[in-house]
Amino acid sequence: MNRTSNVSGRIFGSLSIALALSLAAVGCKKKDEGGAPPAGAKATEAGGTAAKAEPAVKAPATVINEADWELKDLHSIAPLINVSMKVPKTAKLEKNGNGGVDITISPTYMLTVSSQAVSNIKEAMDSEKSYTVGNSSYINGKVLSEEPNGFVYTYQMKTEENGNTYQPEAHFAYYLEKDGAIYAVTDPRSLDAFSTPGSAWTEDNAKKVYAIVKASAKIN
Repeated sequence: MNRTSNVSGRIFGSLSIALALSLAAVGCKKKDEGGAPPAGAKATEAGGTAAKAEPAVKAPATVINEADWELKDLHSIAPLINVSMKVPKTAKLEKNGNGGVDITISPTYMLTVSSQAVSNIKEAMDSEKSYTVGNSSYINGKVLSEEPNGFVYTYQMKTEENGNTYQPEAHFAYYLEKDGAIYAVTDPRSLDAFSTPGSAWTEDNAKKVYAIVKASAKIN
């Protein structure tokens, strides 16, 4: 009985090992066939996969309709800004920490009117260009259109080391000068829109708002 039991035990043990090896082989085959990362993907630290970095989802652009804009004296908002210009009737206007006026048109689109401590408009424009299209922190920076009093431009945030990419965005800068006083109207990213995709600032909107500001902005 003992010999029979030992033989049976060895047979049972051999069958168990064979079954385990068979299951392991099937599992490895499935992993090889369906578990490999897809082309263009990279492994994560947790052992999973991550799709190749792509630009953020396109953001909805602010609708610009001049019919909804009206002339506003910004001096009533900030004493340092002696300028009147058209702004959207529904825009929020407030004095900022630099003594200028922030005009919030939508959650992602804002205009800023500020006083410039420069000797002439060319100096102000050169400074703005060095901060935007000429900034080494950005790529693909270029001037799309330019006049003596302003310009429309585009640039793109640099791709991060982890592969995260950014969308190009378009902005403008317009300047007014009278009796030595120089003011700038720009459309910078607000802090609230810091993480908004660049497509929220379209070339079409930059040119539209530039045209409205150019036609309506006057020093009082």
